[in-house]
Amino acid sequence: MTEQEYRFEGDNKEVKKGNFLWNGEKKEFLGRTGASWAKIGLCYSVFYFCLASFFIGMLSVFFQIMPMDKPTYFAEESVMARKAPLNPGLGFRPQIDVEDKMISFNPAVYENGYKPYSENLRIFLEAKYPDQTPGDDLITCIDGQDHSEELRSGKSCEYDYKKIFAETNCTAEKNFGYNTNRVCVLLKLNKIVDFVPSADDNRVTIECEGLNAVDKDNLRMVTYHSEGNLNAQKGYLSTKFFPFYGQKNYRAPFVFAEFNVAENVLINVRCRAFANNIDNEDNTNQRGQTSFTFYVESNRQ
Repeated sequence: MTEQEYRFEGDNKEVKKGNFLWNGEKKEFLGRTGASWAKIGLCYSVFYFCLASFFIGMLSVFFQIMPMDKPTYFAEESVMARKAPLNPGLGFRPQIDVEDKMISFNPAVYENGYKPYSENLRIFLEAKYPDQTPGDDLITCIDGQDHSEELRSGKSCEYDYKKIFAETNCTAEKNFGYNTNRVCVLLKLNKIVDFVPSADDNRVTIECEGLNAVDKDNLRMVTYHSEGNLNAQKGYLSTKFFPFYGQKNYRAPFVFAEFNVAENVLINVRCRAFANNIDNEDNTNQRGQTSFTFYVESNRQ
């Protein structure tokens, strides 16, 4: 069997198939000599070296001029304030999936029942609320007093949720109530740099209710636990903890709402934050509010 040959039009050169990889006569590899490969290799090496140097240089400049603890533009200069006044959202936990607002479980079953929800809350608190590091940047904030200048200078208010909620049903030791039908849901304002709630009594009020008349009937009762206000009819977030200014020791205050939920009934709940500068009527974008759904099974095992 003879070796196949190729002929190109307008060219008298005949190229053998095996010579493309290595041409021993011309000392070429893949159609290029060693000198040609050296030149093109040097060219691309210089090109990518310059490209990488430019990229690293730009990063160095950005790291020098951009603050690491907060955005460059915040408060009234931020993008959020261009179309409407700054307005925090209201978040809740437990939330197994960020796109799923259903809290559905069987209080009599641990592994495939209430464990995912109690564990979600426990892990969230351990990750977002570790023990504060003692130091000069930690201060004792007093209700009714303005600590904004101290907080803007890098200090943080003391906040120990373990002590605050120790006497409630909303602790990890009690599974946050998820082994019963009296369950705890954590509610907190989303952090916005330099945002300070304006309230006549120096505290943001948190209230939850059924989304419609049927939900309100099935919801039975809601008890709120917050700093200095346990077993209350409303939840409160003191303005002494604001503003958030990127402090490393900062711990955002939150409210535990304890729901007495009817079993085997789907209940839609809406929680809202009330303050003079918080809009909670925007049901489309849910500014200043949040919603979720309960379904508690009653088949005890």
